Amino acid sequence: MIQTLSQVLSLAGSETRLRILYLLEEEGELCVCDLSDVLQMTMPAVSQQLRKLKDGGIIQSKKVGQTIFYSLKQEHLEIVKPLFKHISSKLEQA
Repeated sequence: MIQTLSQVLSLAGSETRLRILYLLEEEGELCVCDLSDVLQMTMPAVSQQLRKLKDGGIIQSKKVGQTIFYSLKQEHLEIVKPLFKHISSKLEQA
């Protein structure tokens, strides 16, 4: 459990990757184009961050037609959910 938490937090150390994980936790699954729009980043830049998260084993992908959707793996969702709940409460207070 500690090793998994360390891996997740290490990959979430980038603000962009943390935001991607947060959005995936909130929405369930998103494609690169949706993440690109929300984050106001280019699709190649988002894809690069998604690759790091996928290579780290934190997210998974599924292809529907020509579109690839990304989501958090269930075992990692349980780890980040309390963190994102805390972030959400702070955003609501702001």
